[in-house]
Amino acid sequence: MRREPRQGRSRQTVHAVLGAVSRVIRREGVDAVTTNRIAEAAGVSIGSLYQYFPDKKAIFSALHERHVEDVRRVIERTMAGRSKSLDGFTRTLVEGLADLHAAEPELHELVSEQVPEGPLGFRRALRATFERVTSSERMLFVLPNVIEALVHGISQRPSPISAASAREEAVRTVLACLESCRNA
Repeated sequence: MRREPRQGRSRQTVHAVLGAVSRVIRREGVDAVTTNRIAEAAGVSIGSLYQYFPDKKAIFSALHERHVEDVRRVIERTMAGRSKSLDGFTRTLVEGLADLHAAEPELHELVSEQVPEGPLGFRRALRATFERVTSSERMLFVLPNVIEALVHGISQRPSPISAASAREEAVRTVLACLESCRNA
């Protein structure tokens, strides 16, 4: 971002700009996402948009940061309500992350394309999460990589299966990997 919004109105402008990206995608598709269309959908002038974001990449980076915060909240909720079993913990985590990624798949896919370091950071966060519940190096390698691939796959379009089916497949696959790690 060019400058950090300090006042309420400035924060509202930034919030409106970030929210407008989803509206443009829903109404007109990913190819219509331009700074002019974003400003128009946000109800702000292009000059106001440029006060905070020098270009689309900066907007995508801010959206990625917001997504990272959403992922962090899912992880923290899962840790706070941690089930006694590793299987239950893993299921809850994968379901929460799958739901998050299925919510706005086109937006997530666009941001992922524009901010390529995202999946690596996601895998690192998942590893750190699992380090809190297991010390198995095999699990610490397999689970973050499998979860990252499957959860990010849910947002890919066009999808051959529904988001609910993809979520359940992700859970089943991760639990099978978990069992495989135990038996290795």
